[in-house]
Amino acid sequence: MALNDLVSSLPSPFGAKSATVDEARLLKLYWNRAELKKELADLDQELHQLRDRLKQQEAATGRVEEEFQALESLLGNPEFGFEVLAHYQLRALWRACHGQLQQFGSELARQREERERKRQVAEYQADRVHRLKLAGERETYAESALAQAQADVAQMEAEMARLSGLWHYFRRRKLAGHIHSAQGLVTERAAMLADERAARRVIEQEQWPEFPGLSLDGKRSINLAVIAYAQLLVSRLAADGLAARALSAQRDHVRDCHYGTRPECEQLMRDVAAAVARVREAKDVVSELKTRAEHLRATATYPHDEDAVPVSDSLPPNDIGAERTLNEASVLRDNYWDIYKVLRG
Repeated sequence: MALNDLVSSLPSPFGAKSATVDEARLLKLYWNRAELKKELADLDQELHQLRDRLKQQEAATGRVEEEFQALESLLGNPEFGFEVLAHYQLRALWRACHGQLQQFGSELARQREERERKRQVAEYQADRVHRLKLAGERETYAESALAQAQADVAQMEAEMARLSGLWHYFRRRKLAGHIHSAQGLVTERAAMLADERAARRVIEQEQWPEFPGLSLDGKRSINLAVIAYAQLLVSRLAADGLAARALSAQRDHVRDCHYGTRPECEQLMRDVAAAVARVREAKDVVSELKTRAEHLRATATYPHDEDAVPVSDSLPPNDIGAERTLNEASVLRDNYWDIYKVLRG
């Protein structure tokens, strides 16, 4: 074989390098293509979700427009106009009661959180003072032990200095071993003292603990007080039938509600306005609320040990005066005043 043929048959290192570079480029293009396909699929899914949300929003907007048109037709009808007004007055009464519950529950939660936070801080401070005292005692002990070990070394070194004669060779040799051991003890006790001082500094530099939130007992107490307040509102509005009517107005469509003739509707609206004023004043309720809450606490049961909202059937109406009504037992079952939005879970 000719020399030129032999050389041409050998693999070129430059060609191998070029092939490797091309393969790397192809692999990079492949992965880039895969990433682009994945991003495109994600964008397609997001577009599909946005289209679904748009359809839902359009449907909701259509329903609202239908409601407005129906309401406009009812208000334009002299026969039903005043019933529509009475209906929304009752819904306003419902919202007023919900607002009172919301304000009451928020204030109770604020007060309870403040008390629990103060108790947490006091307990942490007492524990911190106790741990600092123990750390100080351990540090003092370590200082005393180190000082004793250093004194022992100094005493043996002084004795070694006195044993200068040739005849003290064996005593010096023995004493040198004791000094070496004592110096090791000094090192150990110095390290122990450093550890104790570091432990004390860690305690001193501790951050105040985060407030974990209301305790289960706190949530239950607040919830029972809110339920008692809701029962009280039901009781005070039951005499005129306004509690049940407000519930019906909240549940039913305006077309399905009937409140009587125009004079009857006007009287109902006057009663509702007076009731809203009474609800927002809410005077002289503390004593009764306390009594109701204690009664509820004695009967309330919970689905699980970690639950804060009681079982509705475990809350019978409170037997307090002549204003007791059967509707009081259904405060949770019927979700009076949207109480579940106020209760702490």
